[in-house]
Amino acid sequence: MEQMGQGRTADIFVADDNKVLKLYKKGFPIEAIHEEYGVSRYVHNLGIHVPRPFEMVEREGRLGIIFERVPGTSLLHLMTQRPLRIKRFSRTLAALHHHVHSHSAADLNRNHKEILAHNIQSAPLLTDAEKSKIIRYLQGLPEDHKLCHGDYHPDNVLVGDESHSWVIDWMTGMAGHPLGDLARSVLLLTYGTLPEGTPKTKGLLINFFRRRIKNQYIRHYMKLANKDYAEVDPWILPVAAARLADGIPDAEKNALLLDIRARLKTIS
Repeated sequence: MEQMGQGRTADIFVADDNKVLKLYKKGFPIEAIHEEYGVSRYVHNLGIHVPRPFEMVEREGRLGIIFERVPGTSLLHLMTQRPLRIKRFSRTLAALHHHVHSHSAADLNRNHKEILAHNIQSAPLLTDAEKSKIIRYLQGLPEDHKLCHGDYHPDNVLVGDESHSWVIDWMTGMAGHPLGDLARSVLLLTYGTLPEGTPKTKGLLINFFRRRIKNQYIRHYMKLANKDYAEVDPWILPVAAARLADGIPDAEKNALLLDIRARLKTIS
């Protein structure tokens, strides 16, 4: 098979009939693969532009999913290739996220708060007392059951022509509060590390424009949602704490930990 991409969890191969095979690394949790397949089918059936999942398969002892092959370029790649259009691309990022959040997911059996609480409990570096305090705080935040992506960032958006863009990688899809999902994206744009194998020049460009991308994305999303960023900020603490459980580099963990402990001092 011809390989066309790779990531931390899976490799992407060309398949027949305008399809691709997302083949997961050996040892990757089977439950997570089943969840990505199930959530991807759910989201596709809502009519959102996502690659259609066809079936789960096994190749050489590795599980994978056959997806529709969609014509598009990563929004992250476009941002590095056309930095003068950063504002436009950041607004595209915001508009797609807002569109995702416009859909109810009340019957999706994955709850954002429950997932956050589980990850906070599993997070390294936090004390038991800190975990308990953050989870209690989380339970007091607003409830909702809108569709949330759970890992929304420019590399998970593919842009085709003017009328076609796709949101990919739905393993973390769930029902929850849109502003909690937005908080995750804000943290990724603030502290997140770039995908493995990112060329040095591309990485420098992204880091240079990171703040501008984040500010434009937040500003446009808030305008579309008719919300104020003050409503997003309370979600940063629990979402940052849950992020510690993601197996991220130490530099990102340490930056998040400083933010978490500063915020913990402000709550009773």
